[in-house]
Amino acid sequence: MLYRFDDIEKSYGPHDVLRGATWQHNPGEHVGLVGRNGAGKTTLFKLLLRSEEPDKGTIVRQSGLSVGHVGQHLDAEPGMSLFDYVETAFADVLTIERKMRAIEHDLADSTKPAAEHQKLLTKYAELQHDFEHADGYTLHSEVERVLMGIGFDKSDWDRPILEFSGGQQNRAMLARVLLTRTDLLLLDEPTNHLDLKGIEFLEEFLQSFAGSYLLISHDRTFLNRTVTKIIELAHGRLIEYKGNYERFLELRNERMEKAQVDYDRQQEYIEKTQDFIRRNLAGQKTKQAKSRRTMLAKLDEFDRPETDETLARFALDAGPRSGAIALTADRLSAGYGEKVVVSDLAITVRRGERYAIMGPNGSGKSTLLKTFAGRLEPLSGSLSFGHNVQVGYYDQTLGDLDPNGQVIDEVWNLDHGQTEEAVRSYLARFSFFGDDVNKKTSALSGGEKGRLALAKIMYRGGNLMLLDEPTNHLDVYTREALEEALEQFTGALIVVSHDRYFIDRVAENILLVEDGAGEIYAGNYTDLVERFKAEEAGLAPKRMKKPGEAATGSKLPKGGAAQPAREATLGRVQKPKPAALTPEARAEQKQRDKRIRKIEEEIAALEGRIASAESERERNDLLLCSQEIYSDGDRSRKIQTQNVELKAMVDLLYGKWEVLSKEKEELAGDRITS
Repeated sequence: MLYRFDDIEKSYGPHDVLRGATWQHNPGEHVGLVGRNGAGKTTLFKLLLRSEEPDKGTIVRQSGLSVGHVGQHLDAEPGMSLFDYVETAFADVLTIERKMRAIEHDLADSTKPAAEHQKLLTKYAELQHDFEHADGYTLHSEVERVLMGIGFDKSDWDRPILEFSGGQQNRAMLARVLLTRTDLLLLDEPTNHLDLKGIEFLEEFLQSFAGSYLLISHDRTFLNRTVTKIIELAHGRLIEYKGNYERFLELRNERMEKAQVDYDRQQEYIEKTQDFIRRNLAGQKTKQAKSRRTMLAKLDEFDRPETDETLARFALDAGPRSGAIALTADRLSAGYGEKVVVSDLAITVRRGERYAIMGPNGSGKSTLLKTFAGRLEPLSGSLSFGHNVQVGYYDQTLGDLDPNGQVIDEVWNLDHGQTEEAVRSYLARFSFFGDDVNKKTSALSGGEKGRLALAKIMYRGGNLMLLDEPTNHLDVYTREALEEALEQFTGALIVVSHDRYFIDRVAENILLVEDGAGEIYAGNYTDLVERFKAEEAGLAPKRMKKPGEAATGSKLPKGGAAQPAREATLGRVQKPKPAALTPEARAEQKQRDKRIRKIEEEIAALEGRIASAESERERNDLLLCSQEIYSDGDRSRKIQTQNVELKAMVDLLYGKWEVLSKEKEELAGDRITS
């Protein structure tokens, strides 16, 4: 046991955050903590770090438990470089190294007596052993690996850390915590301030991490890849689920369904028993009625099952049907002033198509989307909208909210013809209840502001939605609600997001922005990653841009406009883009994709069993070649019989493999043609 929460209660004024929370974290466990914004996840961290104490209950800790976490303030000395700051994770090892350097200096003094010289050598040998045992010789390379992994260039390493931005300093603190040797890591939204490459590095780091950690994250792909257990904080209690985030969703749904069935059955039993008591208490069956009343009084009633945490209920109306073309950009360059972040972009977005703009931090994703939205003028080139296109724009900075206004006014000002009751009812779909609607916008949390901004854009509607990091500040349940709404949306959609799970659910094309250029790929984030892997493995040819070719891959004739953009799919013949899918077709496609993934898992398992059986047959063949086995009739016959059985099993497995492979091909064919 690392630590254990025993019946913890914690309140802030009238708000009960923890109500009988009980759970135990064991050594070696990689655990994700999920829950609604405001549920008390950060409070649990504060209790573990002893910065706050529970109102009731106890926290039992392993003796001498050491905890690593990213603090709120940078504790760096003035003038300390980035590299030196991160290196302090190895403070004990650096102390040993300094002592070794001091002894090396003393050993260079030839005037010292031989006896003292020998003492120094003995001490140096001890320190050298400790230094090597603590991996001191790989210390600097480990610091370099982590700094590069989370996005710091070598040119940054010697810069004073106090010169960096708040986000960069947060990354530096994360790097130091990752390298610190502790019993337990507490990581609160560790993917904040990291781009996709940094997140993927962190995933690989944590996957190979031998210690224990508890992390809070709204990044569901990150949770899927880094944890083997999910703890849900709901209604003040902790509920444990074994597996990653996907498995948590399955188990949670099963638990809630069972709880509802059990509750309904018990309520039906109670009602029938109460009815029997009422009808017979004064009649001939008085004794039975009294007996049942006593039994009912002793009944341990089930609590009413908690409602689904996905309280937000979004709906996005595309409004009037637009023309076939929603947006066209021709030789478009976007940026601020003289700073160009994306140049010569050619893209045509058709009605119902879905794009995600992805790329490293600072590559110009938000700037490009702002240009699409008309908030910034193009630096060059042209941008036009199709017939009857109505644009909706979600600003990740939440600049469209009035900090001096109230929640209810943000929506009511969009339509003064609505009654207060109607506006309140609408806001309730975004989890604003009762007095919440009278709060000042400036007093809202990040998650509340995000929901309010979504409420405004969804009230306005539009058939071309441009969403800049819409999942920022949203908890996992609200993200699920947003994804469900966008899956039903029939208009065109362009999103900027670093949430890979979100992109996989809502995007059908990727516009990758990098090094001032944009490249379009068919498919979602997972498809893009697989394509790049195929490239690196040599399974697909790398696509080379030709002189005069646009960012999307469309050739530009001299002095003329861009031809319609073609797909920049690597290793494939370029084909015209298929029409956008309807919500029903998209749902069917997701079911096919889910079945394909399941088939791939079954095929991999079959291939493993086939390889194992064939290896065993080969070993048996070698045994039959030995004189000892050949001359032993019983053993020889036994091995031959075993080989016959193995062959039959391999044939059966190959049969299953062929059936699954054929089904996969048919499903993949349906996906391509649908």
